[in-house]
Amino acid sequence: MSGKDPDDKQRSTLLSRALRAVRAIRKVKPRALAAALGLSLRGYQNFEAGGGQLNIEHIKAFAQANDADPFGILAAVQIGRPEFAAWVAQNKAMIAFMITLEEFVDNTGEAMVRLETTTWVSAYREMFKGLSEKALAAKAQDEAWLAENAPRLGLGGALSTTGRLERDESARDERDESGEDEIGETPNPPGEGS
Repeated sequence: MSGKDPDDKQRSTLLSRALRAVRAIRKVKPRALAAALGLSLRGYQNFEAGGGQLNIEHIKAFAQANDADPFGILAAVQIGRPEFAAWVAQNKAMIAFMITLEEFVDNTGEAMVRLETTTWVSAYREMFKGLSEKALAAKAQDEAWLAENAPRLGLGGALSTTGRLERDESARDERDESGEDEIGETPNPPGEGS
């Protein structure tokens, strides 16, 4: 649609990239996803391309069909990092966040209005700093273990426990005659072996 404003166009592009990042790691074919979403193949392709209005129900159905995190997809679009959707597909981090947020709201209620913005920011930064430290330590531990043990199988060099999520634009957009992606390099989110 040429009439889209720049923010809508950017949001559509980010949504498309997030959906494709998730589908790339889950390897679910577009025809299967179209059926899961109750769409024709062409309708699904339009959805995955970021066409039309943002449809939360389609995102939830897409996430369920891909064993992914629907809130992770939405957050990925909002923060401008489509790879985030693939990174949290395995651990369902944003589902967990929403559940604990709901618990906080239930426990705290209206009293939360007394918390200043700086209190929220400090708490979030502290939480994310701790999570970052744990994630980076786990990655370092996994990579050290691989470096130590891979030579037993005749494998050398730098092995990574994570794959590359960003694929070449042309590879991402290639379609075979059936309208399904040609999956080349398949990225892995943190925590999944390569």
